[in-house]
Amino acid sequence: MLCCNETVTIVRHIETPEGDAYSCEVIVGVSWFSKHGATASASGETPTTEVTVRIPAENVPDDLPKKGDLFVHGVLGAYESRNSLKDMESFRVAFVGDNRRTRILPHVVVKSQ
Repeated sequence: MLCCNETVTIVRHIETPEGDAYSCEVIVGVSWFSKHGATASASGETPTTEVTVRIPAENVPDDLPKKGDLFVHGVLGAYESRNSLKDMESFRVAFVGDNRRTRILPHVVVKSQ
């Protein structure tokens, strides 16, 4: 797959009896594409950013990303709170598509809202 030279970290929420915990999984060799635009509303336009990440089939983790996970552009060693993402580009997953059955460029696509 072309342009798969980016690194992302998937942050997954884990509920434990002791409280909330988070796991971080780094994936090397993905494509990260962001598109900036605006959404019209009654009060005017609101700036929006839509992010699409494509993970080639050979780099897809065993545990697929799911709606609600966080995707961080780059390497994140540990996640404690939103403050852990300071100065990092990130988004909450809204859509996951599994395109690994196709013959041409099999991949998983992950999108923001």
